Amino acid sequence: MALVQLQGRLICATPEERRVVLAHLPQHMRLTLREPGCLFFDIAQDEDPLVFRVSEGFASTAAFEAHQARTQASDWGRATLRIRRDYALCEAQAAITPETSADTRALYLLTRTAFERPDEAELVEALRREGTLALSLTARLGRAYLGHVAFSPLAAPFPAWALGPLAVRACCRRQGIGEALVRAGIEIARERGIKALFVLGDPAYYRRFGFSAAAARGFQSPYGGPHFQILPLADFPLPLGPVTHAAPFAALSD
Repeated sequence: MALVQLQGRLICATPEERRVVLAHLPQHMRLTLREPGCLFFDIAQDEDPLVFRVSEGFASTAAFEAHQARTQASDWGRATLRIRRDYALCEAQAAITPETSADTRALYLLTRTAFERPDEAELVEALRREGTLALSLTARLGRAYLGHVAFSPLAAPFPAWALGPLAVRACCRRQGIGEALVRAGIEIARERGIKALFVLGDPAYYRRFGFSAAAARGFQSPYGGPHFQILPLADFPLPLGPVTHAAPFAALSD
């Protein structure tokens, strides 16, 4: 599966066609945005009053095809059937970028929805508030937020970060977005001189990055166990010792 993006123009030939578009557009937008695979749907008047600029994003080809099938059978589809479209459809990739202050509310909602509870979203908020959010990366397509990963500093015998939480929008999972976020974070950690990353998560998932629960057993942590894993980033053996997460993690484990 791949993300799908459509961009182009809806071109009316007459003022009457424009009136048809304006009459049916509000309902068409509402129904489209309710589709589980719709990431965004933007349509705006061009400088030419007979032209509308269109930008749409969908979680997969299947989601776009379902949208097309629904649209063709809708009032919008029937009313605008003969109006000219000049569209370009392509597969797209999410852009991975550091968070900005404009992203925080959207990332809170994304994380809360992804985990179906507020705990992880509140954790990220607390890390940010206390200045212990070392790195926060977003995955976006257009204005749609698809994923997020947080990294926070650990007290350890060497410079180390904790990875997590990692959140991906439900309709965009199994498309490599979470993996892209983690790999981007690993590279930034290396660039910043971090010698290891620790994660609390599914070993079957994090094994692909080189994380190991066996290698983490020599480190003392209240989270020690089969889900406590380390990814060494140093080119020398790391000294063993206690590993302490940032204070907000304690609230998550209560």
